[in-house]
Amino acid sequence: MRTRVKFCGFTRAQDVHAAIEAGADALGFVLYDQSPRYIEPERVAELVKHIPAFINTVGLFVNAAADGIVSIMNQVPLHTVQLHGDETWSFATRLERILQRPVIKAVRVNAQTDWAEVAAHIHQVSGVLLDADSVGYGGSGHQFDWQVIPDNVREKIILSGGLGLDTISRAIQTVRPYALDVSSGIESGVKGVKDKDKMHAFIQRVQAADARQ
Repeated sequence: MRTRVKFCGFTRAQDVHAAIEAGADALGFVLYDQSPRYIEPERVAELVKHIPAFINTVGLFVNAAADGIVSIMNQVPLHTVQLHGDETWSFATRLERILQRPVIKAVRVNAQTDWAEVAAHIHQVSGVLLDADSVGYGGSGHQFDWQVIPDNVREKIILSGGLGLDTISRAIQTVRPYALDVSSGIESGVKGVKDKDKMHAFIQRVQAADARQ
């Protein structure tokens, strides 16, 4: 199966266009105002206005109230919600019912991660994203030990955390995830500013790794 790719943390129109040209499956926008990649909902609405069909757009929220998320999603024509804080599984499933739109729940992987709980809920939301545990929210930029991911969830998860051009092939070979989610690994060195060449190279290396499976 082809590995899907989500690029996250867009703040500029030219980067959105470059990601589309590179072949990204999904584009993410951080709607958490404590993040350096935060973008106001009104600006997101402008950026997604001309995104072609069949490219998924994702709004990332952190510990926001359900009514706040619903209000923003009613203002901004995004396809999917990503919960990247300490939201419960029940909150995620309830939000999906309210919005009638897909919800992705992030899980911060550490020694206390309850993998049985992940496996029990992985089909109750539209996606489960695994990220490294870290101080703060909105994406760690760090890699965790992929070997701890149980075999029964590997092909169903979205893998994030410290992905870059030098780790793509190993990530796909080791985990065989449904999708990869990257932000800092495609940036120019400034958070929220993407590198066109890195985005193109990321997609090409994913395609090459898939071809070897």
